[in-house]
Amino acid sequence: MIEKRDEREEDVMKEVKALYAVLLTIVILAPAVSHGALIDLGPKATLYISDDVRFGLGVEAVINPLRHIGFRIDLTEIVFDPTTFYLNHSGSIDAFLYFPARRMRFYVYSGLGLRIQDTAEDTHTQFVIRGGMGLEWPIRRRSSLFVEPGISIADNGGTDVTFRLSAGARFGVIR
Repeated sequence: MIEKRDEREEDVMKEVKALYAVLLTIVILAPAVSHGALIDLGPKATLYISDDVRFGLGVEAVINPLRHIGFRIDLTEIVFDPTTFYLNHSGSIDAFLYFPARRMRFYVYSGLGLRIQDTAEDTHTQFVIRGGMGLEWPIRRRSSLFVEPGISIADNGGTDVTFRLSAGARFGVIR
């Protein structure tokens, strides 16, 4: 049983690596971005509300290969539970669809992720579907602030729904 789970986790990691490779290919072959930076990095704070309330601090990378399309990768996050904390207990790849606005950028996002729960007896890996919307306010030429409410749905034998509220900053590293 442990070998089956290890094989399943290896297959999941292969799929995640393949998604990263596709995303990197899109960035390399994509045309220049006319609005914002090609790659943004930034810190964010997230409030998770489900059966309990958790708080997370993390770093994300947003890649904008086209004017109205972007992709986000969660690089790292520390999640504080009331009694413990987790480093990189979940990760995802999200796609953004930007809508034009005059002084800000409105977007909707959707993506897939993995959530790893390590208990004293066992380790569980779950697939997560995420979605939501966001607003991004430019404060300077290469930096902006954002806020985004969203929802995460995981399948762990039942359905685990988590509401998220994230806020942070994005700094353009490649124009």
